[in-house]
Amino acid sequence: MEQFLSYLLPGLMRGSVYTVIALGFIVIYRTTSVLNFAQGELFLLGAYGVYFAIAQVGLPAYFGIPLAFIILGLLGGLIERFTLRPLTGQPVLGIILMTLGLSVFFKGVVVLIWSDITIPVPTIFASGGVKFLGVILPTQYIWFAAISICISAILYLFFTRFSTGLQMTAVADNTQLAQSCGVSVNRVTAAAWVIACIITGAGGYMLCTITGVYPLMGELGLRSLSVVLAGGMESIAGAMIMGPVVGAIEFILSGYLDPYVGGGLRDVVAFAVLIVFLVFRPQGLFGWKIIERV
Repeated sequence: MEQFLSYLLPGLMRGSVYTVIALGFIVIYRTTSVLNFAQGELFLLGAYGVYFAIAQVGLPAYFGIPLAFIILGLLGGLIERFTLRPLTGQPVLGIILMTLGLSVFFKGVVVLIWSDITIPVPTIFASGGVKFLGVILPTQYIWFAAISICISAILYLFFTRFSTGLQMTAVADNTQLAQSCGVSVNRVTAAAWVIACIITGAGGYMLCTITGVYPLMGELGLRSLSVVLAGGMESIAGAMIMGPVVGAIEFILSGYLDPYVGGGLRDVVAFAVLIVFLVFRPQGLFGWKIIERV
């Protein structure tokens, strides 16, 4: 039992990082109804941005980390303005292909500047651990869970209590009707990209304190796609639940089965979950059901 808990509890907390990254997907999708395939690279840029600010420029962490996230948010606004807004009114496939192109471009820029080696990133999280149910939980994992819960709660309040959040939902539901009601679609969409990039950057920094930062790290961000699809493309609650669930499944299966299959199982578990949900419940556990009256 203790061995099972040693896989389960860290997996749940590591999965909270997936939740944070999935929230970035959800913010953009709830506003534009477009799945952003550059999310993994925005996650990557958040990690490299913090590394650049703290390790290379030498800024103190309390200043360098927020500055890196703010710059990433501004980059998100520029992406929306100059690459996606010109595609307004075009088929959704064209916008998705644009995000794929951005993904390749950003990965190439990272390799060009920092090469393809793994770089350790300074952490603000305390070392050590806390004993719980006989298992030593790393302190940074506890922080990951706390940050994930806080971001999820703030986003929930934002989408349900604040005007801009309600406008984002309205734009995703019916753009023309939202415009006729006085909603500035361009402003709302740009705000969604800014918020999503900041959130995703936070997830990137959290994870890179464990793994270090390297160009293929963006593929770890794509694991959160399974969290988004399993929980529901529009559901914050779904991301909160499925992030830890996917993390726990990864840790448990890799812990028990890796010795028999030669390792690497953790890299495929998230995508196996994605396939299962696409086949049996494509709207996810908490996805919106669209009802059309004819």
